[in-house]
Amino acid sequence: MRLGIKGKQVLGVTIIVGAVVVVLSLMHLAGLATVSLDESRARAELLGNAIYHRAREVVADNVDPYQALHSDPGLRSILEASLYDNNVTFAAIVSADGRAVVHADRSQEGQPVPVAADLGDLLTRSSFSKLTAIYRDQGRNLDYAQPLLLDDRPIGSIHIGVSTLLIRRDLAKSLGPAALTALLALGIAVIGATVLAQLLLRPIHVIRSGLTRLGKGETGVRVDLGEEDEFGELGTFFNTVSAQIAADRSHMAGQVAHLESAVEHLEDAVAIVGPDARLLFANPAMRSLVPSAAAGVSLEELVAVDHPLRRMAEDTLITRQSRGPTSNLSLIAFGRNGSSVGCPIAC
Repeated sequence: MRLGIKGKQVLGVTIIVGAVVVVLSLMHLAGLATVSLDESRARAELLGNAIYHRAREVVADNVDPYQALHSDPGLRSILEASLYDNNVTFAAIVSADGRAVVHADRSQEGQPVPVAADLGDLLTRSSFSKLTAIYRDQGRNLDYAQPLLLDDRPIGSIHIGVSTLLIRRDLAKSLGPAALTALLALGIAVIGATVLAQLLLRPIHVIRSGLTRLGKGETGVRVDLGEEDEFGELGTFFNTVSAQIAADRSHMAGQVAHLESAVEHLEDAVAIVGPDARLLFANPAMRSLVPSAAAGVSLEELVAVDHPLRRMAEDTLITRQSRGPTSNLSLIAFGRNGSSVGCPIAC
């Protein structure tokens, strides 16, 4: 389907606005992803500090720190309460050999804790890298780790897991208003582009209407487009051309009338043929030879293909050169630009 100027303008504005909306939405979403990851790290750090201070109190006076940590109800309560956080998947104290000493899920105690990507490392990347990491594949766990020291000697570490799936869920809740705003902006852009196209294309419709009237033979056709912009200049030029065409037609009509008057009473048969091979005039002598010769009749309808009148007329219109001289019959053919070529021909 061929698009007009209006359709192209509306489509172009819609594509531009749509691209801007998409880019801004991605930037907004990337910003939300950064904020969500920062909040998750802050919560994990707060939880890690709480676990760390409780663990320091538990192992301070115990010979077996792992046993003390494992049997402390307060520490276990903090770990289990961590699961109520929006994005936290687990919290555990891990020994130096990578096994869970105390875990929010008791079934995981004594088991190796899986190694996950570091949350802090992800926070150092660009916003779009963070967004890609959150929406990659089916999601993954990020790990916040904090060393656990006893007399400045590391005895293990605190690990808190953060799920990108849970972060993605939070982002999805924020996408609703953003998507609605984007659709609203796109709709306003389409309506605005349509109205603007209508206003901008009005002068073209006016000029097209003027050209149609000129094509139908009207004289003195004028268009009013104002003079404050380029369309105004085009309207002025159109009016000038229209006035020139009217003058040329008037001059040509005078010439034809003079010619008709001159040949009206000639004994020779004379016809005037227009550029479309239709008769404009036939004097009485021509009408006596070809009774159906009348203004507006085409040569194709008037005479056969091999008739001298038709053959000479077609040659004259094509070559724009005279044929003859012969007697009794004259032909005057008018070219596209109003010039005339005369050729007397024989019947």
